[in-house]
Amino acid sequence: MEINNYMVDLDSGGQKEVKLPSMPEAVRECLSQMYSAEANIGKLSSLIQKDAGITSSVLKLANSSIYAMGHPTSDLNIAMTRIGLSALMQILIKYTIGKAFLFEPIEFFDVKSFSKHSSWVSQIAVEIGKILNVEKLSDLLLAGLMHDVGLLVRAVLDRPLMQRLIEVSLAEKKDFNQVKKELKLGSHHLFGATILEKWQFPKEVVLLTKYNHTLENFRPKSFTIHQNKLINILMLSDTVAHRYGDAFQKYSRDTRVNPQDLEILGIQSQDLANAIKQATQQLQFF
Repeated sequence: MEINNYMVDLDSGGQKEVKLPSMPEAVRECLSQMYSAEANIGKLSSLIQKDAGITSSVLKLANSSIYAMGHPTSDLNIAMTRIGLSALMQILIKYTIGKAFLFEPIEFFDVKSFSKHSSWVSQIAVEIGKILNVEKLSDLLLAGLMHDVGLLVRAVLDRPLMQRLIEVSLAEKKDFNQVKKELKLGSHHLFGATILEKWQFPKEVVLLTKYNHTLENFRPKSFTIHQNKLINILMLSDTVAHRYGDAFQKYSRDTRVNPQDLEILGIQSQDLANAIKQATQQLQFF
């Protein structure tokens, strides 16, 4: 796999060169096709067949009990029709993260839990987006999956700093964001946005990733109502995903859902409960 050098802004104000693999070509082509008005299963199937790892993951999911219904298949077209584009994008992004962020296991940073949390944020956001009739659910899906990729970049960039963040969070029972402010560290979302730009992700996805932890009053005034709505959906989805334990669980974090956040989005508590139920069903085999 091709290795590229990326310049990333550090918390100290300087820059550091990061060596990371490029996005797998099959993934890049698939994402481009999925964002195309001419997207279809046949073209995606041809692209996926170029990568044995992705093909295996698609077939494995399609033959799980939730999708196979007692009828296993080795036909990639049938498999993709079964699982749908949402599940396919989950597979593509998880595959990309697995390929791009290969480093020695970090005892204080569980990549598996990280991936699971990202999947939850993504799927809950999509389900809320359906309730609100969001036009382009793929933006929410991708942004949810990549919303914390900057944490991985930070772990690669500065392993001791990442360890210190977690140790302080655990010792003082505070969440990451509070500790980062106290240590005067920059947002990991800037790291993530830099990588997504280099990987040529859609501009809207980069924007959502960059501001997904920024309250609306502190976002650029130029943001549209639609952009603010998508960010608010991601923020709510992140809180809910933490509440249900699909994240790093050993530090303190307020996971209460603020009724005002629901009011701003125009949804009821029952709507959120339904979104969580749908996400749970969708993710049980991921």
